[in-house]
Amino acid sequence: FLNMGLSVKDLILRSTWNPAMMINRPDLGNLDVGSEADVAVFSVENGDFGFLDISGEKLKGTQKLVAELTIRAGRIVWDLNGIAATGKTW
Repeated sequence: FLNMGLSVKDLILRSTWNPAMMINRPDLGNLDVGSEADVAVFSVENGDFGFLDISGEKLKGTQKLVAELTIRAGRIVWDLNGIAATGKTW
């Protein structure tokens, strides 16, 4: 949706807080005290990309979000490049 004119801020709002409110779950979709510690860290990558929809049609774009890190209930469940690693680097 970056390539359709939405800002990163709007994308985050539309995929976190707004859906949580639609299902009446104010404990989700935010980082308030007492909320689940679910966090996704993204980077914006520039280049030439193609995005397929459900019918196989392709949208061309110049930006994409890359999931770098995902934390679910306070636990790291995805770390693409070891950005949260705390161990020794070799």
